Amino acid sequence: MEHIIALHQVYGELIFRGLKSVEIRKARAFSEGDTVFLYIARGNPHTLRETMRRLGLSEEHTLTQRGTIAGGFEVGEVIEADVETLWELTKERSGLAFVHGEERGKKWLLEYIMDTGYAFTIERPFLFREPVTRDYMKEKYGVRVEGIIHLSSRTRKTWVRNLIGELMGREAIYL
Repeated sequence: MEHIIALHQVYGELIFRGLKSVEIRKARAFSEGDTVFLYIARGNPHTLRETMRRLGLSEEHTLTQRGTIAGGFEVGEVIEADVETLWELTKERSGLAFVHGEERGKKWLLEYIMDTGYAFTIERPFLFREPVTRDYMKEKYGVRVEGIIHLSSRTRKTWVRNLIGELMGREAIYL
């Protein structure tokens, strides 16, 4: 199955730089072998600047652009666990500790998951040679994509199936 999800730009940057190898969700959103396309949402610009600075880069060196479907990944192992176990298993691979520090990253996870959550390993990340922009989606499919989204090929909506079909055929660079 294929999915399109929104992800803050800072986490997209970490995925495509090989520094984030686990995506955490509070629901079992994906299965092993699924393809996940990433719509790069804005997120906190200060957090992005600080993270890029820690990487020794400036904002001009981002691999992604806000408001685009920049690429994606294939889902590997799916792990269901309580929040404490999820933190121990993923704190170094989820990007939370890197972006927010260990204490704030754990606090964020506790507030987001609360009880039981899921970690999805990221395999074969890829960037599109040409990202799909919000304007292109509006022009071609007649929809305005913004903010929090989760679309899947399971939908009855023709435009979503057509968009996913187009994404599956786009030229990508595997990282």
